[in-house]
Amino acid sequence: MEKTALRADDIAAYLAKHPDFFANRPELLDSLDMPVREMGTGIADMQQYVVARLRDEREKLRGATSELINISKSNLETQSRIHRAVLALLNARGFETFVEALQDLVPELLDLDAIALCFEDSDEASVPRCGGRVRRLTAGAVDQVLGEENDVWLLPDNAGDEAIFGPQADNIRSAAIVRLAPFYGDPVGLVAFGVAEPDYFSPAQAHDLIMFLASVIEFGARRWLTPAQ
Repeated sequence: MEKTALRADDIAAYLAKHPDFFANRPELLDSLDMPVREMGTGIADMQQYVVARLRDEREKLRGATSELINISKSNLETQSRIHRAVLALLNARGFETFVEALQDLVPELLDLDAIALCFEDSDEASVPRCGGRVRRLTAGAVDQVLGEENDVWLLPDNAGDEAIFGPQADNIRSAAIVRLAPFYGDPVGLVAFGVAEPDYFSPAQAHDLIMFLASVIEFGARRWLTPAQ
């Protein structure tokens, strides 16, 4: 079947019947050379403004779509890392190996520089220090750090507290600190995720994944330190 070449009049007639054609396909506007019409002194050619607006809206939409895709990819990668970290903790065969996994394997999986595990001194239960890996805090220290009503604190800078991070404190700038209460009473504790880069954590960040990981750590401490009934 012989194809009939399109004529300019055919295209013009089609566009006249479909006035929203370019609104639905704004990317085609980049290839058009729009004429500037002489409207008389003091009268603006609104056609140019409409075309410019459509082009601008298309670029904004393209940028927003690209940003959304990048955020989604980043969130999926973060979730995947958290899942691998959780599996590393669940594979522990005792409290000491649990602490080793927390402080040796998990930081590497999550691109952290340090993870500190701390518990307050208490007469009700004793938490092993595991060769100094578990740090001791004075009674009431967790409330002093987090406040009585808060369970998480995200610090963008100046987070290198020696009482929490010990010898690694000088290398820590930003941190996420989460309350731990594995024994449903004393001793309470905290886990602190530290990074040498400032502004890694921010109060404006969502912290649901941080809280999830902290709950797994809390479960691990309860699992290995609560006497069997």
